[in-house]
Amino acid sequence: MNKRKMFVVLLAAILLAAGCASSPAPTASQPASAYAQSEPGSQTAIASEEARRTADQSRVLDWANRGLGEDASPVWLLPAIRGNFRIFKQDWQIGDDKVLKVGVSRAPALNAAQTIADVQYAARLANQLKQSVITKAAITLGDDDQFSIVNDAATKATVTIAGQERLTDFWQLTETVDKNGRTVTAYNYYVVYACDPDVWSKLVAKYLLDVTGNLQDEKAKQTIAAMFNEIDAETRYDRERSEAEFIAEIRAQQAALQSPIPPAAQRAAYRSGDPARIAAASVTPNDTDYIAALAAIAGIE
Repeated sequence: MNKRKMFVVLLAAILLAAGCASSPAPTASQPASAYAQSEPGSQTAIASEEARRTADQSRVLDWANRGLGEDASPVWLLPAIRGNFRIFKQDWQIGDDKVLKVGVSRAPALNAAQTIADVQYAARLANQLKQSVITKAAITLGDDDQFSIVNDAATKATVTIAGQERLTDFWQLTETVDKNGRTVTAYNYYVVYACDPDVWSKLVAKYLLDVTGNLQDEKAKQTIAAMFNEIDAETRYDRERSEAEFIAEIRAQQAALQSPIPPAAQRAAYRSGDPARIAAASVTPNDTDYIAALAAIAGIE
């Protein structure tokens, strides 16, 4: 069998696997809620205290369904943004196997924030898949040139959200006084999408097909195609992050926006296994508003 036919077979296998792949749902062994208290003196507690000390002064002026008695921050919201959907699934009576993702945005006007959240949601999924693909490529591929080519291909690949259901949204109007005494008001907007596991698998398969379609090297194509099962399982359910981890990732992304990581250093970042370094390595100028929204949520603008 020649290389071209072999590659076609691999891609066919990806699509077949996407139609029937399944992954175990999160179990009780996963970390506890993001609201769990940190041990005094721990790194998490120290980082949390530092974040509170250096945070801009911020308050929520208004929020969705305020007149109906909704809290300014629903109990499920912060855990979900950090990757823990257990409270949300309980409140909405959603099965453990359902794939849930959150879109986030920030804008001066509510309608603009809503539009940005929905439009950028697909880009957020693509970035998540890119991080998974490139992290594995950084370890698997033999040299920096191959890595750079795959990195470029993964950056160009896009995601469509066909088959996903828009479950709910929530917004907050915030007023922030920064360290220079300037007052800024903006809307933070959050939207939750859901899909069945087979829909997520097909989304992953289509993304990998787009990546391999931008590659010329047959070996690199086969390497990426063979990653399907790992990437599908890894990205289906978000990794839950502690407050300290969440803040570290945002700060690393903010720094990368100011001083982009050179291509030569990106492979080392992906190979490090450090989530903050990996998140920073994947940043592009298009992520500016998204990172600003996360920073506002974390109180570290």
